[in-house]
Amino acid sequence: MDLLRAVIVGADGTPYSDGLFFFDISFPVEYPSVPPEVHYHAGGLDINPNLYSNGYVCLSLLGTWSGSHNENWQPSFSNVLQVLLSIQALILNEKPYFNEPGYEDFKGTPEGEIESLEYNEEIFLLSLKTMDYSMRRPPKVSAFWSIIIWFSDSLCTCKAGMNLSFGSMYDV
Repeated sequence: MDLLRAVIVGADGTPYSDGLFFFDISFPVEYPSVPPEVHYHAGGLDINPNLYSNGYVCLSLLGTWSGSHNENWQPSFSNVLQVLLSIQALILNEKPYFNEPGYEDFKGTPEGEIESLEYNEEIFLLSLKTMDYSMRRPPKVSAFWSIIIWFSDSLCTCKAGMNLSFGSMYDV
């Protein structure tokens, strides 16, 4: 297998909650000695400092960002599941504002938390646009519509989110 398409569901309590995020994973000839290459189907939207609008995924495990030894790809230990879980937990997290280099210093400060809250509101709306993009231009995945039906309640979440007060979800 040279190419794998994966769908990551946004976790509850994040601005990505119940969103469907599509990634293509390609395996170089040297795999597993080197990490796979991951492309995000962004639809031209910046929904996270680590997910670029051109599809680039910035993650130390992939070698696309600097990290400590145990954060980098380790051929005898690392795998695709670890990559997908890292994207869901470390990138699509509840406070993605602090993923931006230098912003982590403001975590826990009143100013930083307010900025994070405002960023989450913007990201939530962009996540809705991402879902709209995916539904209008679905990736060629045989099970795509099964996924859409399974997560049809995401649309209810989206509608409810339009009136959602992020202050109740995220303490400042």
